Amino acid sequence: MTGSRTLLSRRLALSAVSIVAAFVLCSCGDADDPSGPETTSSPSSPEATESQAEPGSEGVVAEVDGAQLTAPDGWTVVMEDGSPVIGAPKDAGGYSPGFGVFDADMTLLANTDELAATALKVLKGSRPDAKRLPDVEFGGVTFYHLRSTNDVNSYDEYGSVIGDSEASVAWTFLNDFASREQIDEMINQVMPTFKFEG
Repeated sequence: MTGSRTLLSRRLALSAVSIVAAFVLCSCGDADDPSGPETTSSPSSPEATESQAEPGSEGVVAEVDGAQLTAPDGWTVVMEDGSPVIGAPKDAGGYSPGFGVFDADMTLLANTDELAATALKVLKGSRPDAKRLPDVEFGGVTFYHLRSTNDVNSYDEYGSVIGDSEASVAWTFLNDFASREQIDEMINQVMPTFKFEG
């Protein structure tokens, strides 16, 4: 019963770790030297393609298994290992402060509290300071909220059981690029757009 959630949480955690590593490596370049050679990169997997909002559009949409989020202009969505990764806008130096890994799947768990308890147990395995904060509502759906902060980054996870499905978003932001207030502001630009069509 909890095996599917444990697998989903581990997949989210591993995706988050690999994406943080990529963000850190990408952030090591010298943005002040425009005379250097232009570099190009290829996606890390065949399905890794980036989407950006078209000028004048309502934003960029991330969809997975009947769940949907819309990020405003300036945000990106990249499919990575079957999950949309929602990238926050880049700053003047060309660096994004963080991203959210969006996932949805079928579940055997009865409710959001069971999902939260399982997710917290899994998260504490890699981030012992993780704690559950008060539930929040986005798009008419109640989500649990987990948080963990260390010297490098801040991690916020939101999840919900909706019928026989679950949806979750694991947000990771680098502390050097965003304050807690900025992180909350960026998350709140996206999470209220949540829709679930099963």
